[in-house]
Amino acid sequence: MFISANIFEALGLDWRSMLFYLGNLIILIAVLVLVLYKPIKKMLANKRKSIQETFEENEKLKTESEQLKAEYEKRSEELKSESARISAEVAKNAQDRADAIVAEAQEQAKVIVDAAKKDAVYQKEQLKNEYRDSVNTLAVQVAQKLLEREISDADNSALIEQVLSDWEDGD
Repeated sequence: MFISANIFEALGLDWRSMLFYLGNLIILIAVLVLVLYKPIKKMLANKRKSIQETFEENEKLKTESEQLKAEYEKRSEELKSESARISAEVAKNAQDRADAIVAEAQEQAKVIVDAAKKDAVYQKEQLKNEYRDSVNTLAVQVAQKLLEREISDADNSALIEQVLSDWEDGD
């Protein structure tokens, strides 16, 4: 203790001063705890709570964005499949329309061919009738000249019909 007493004396301190300083230190610590520590602790707790809320909000937004992304991708796939379906439907409609146009053109061609055949048959009959009339007239003239007598039209027609039917049977 000898050394410690000399140190206190050298510093100009006695036990009463030390006790006074110790009491002041305890009061100062108590005031600082009451005045500064509790508000700082409350401020830190509020800050921690704010950071936790921000973190939770970020997690919520992250979850929502992932859901929106999944929904977007799903909708995008739906739109792609809808687009493919519509394209296939348009192509099918175009093919059906093309087939209908081809069928209509074939039907028109058939009608035209049938009309041409009927016209050809009609013209053939017309030519045959004209030919008969020409042959009839020519035969009458030849017969008149040969016989120099007059042949009636009924005789002439019967004779011509007989010659023509013999001639057609020969073809």
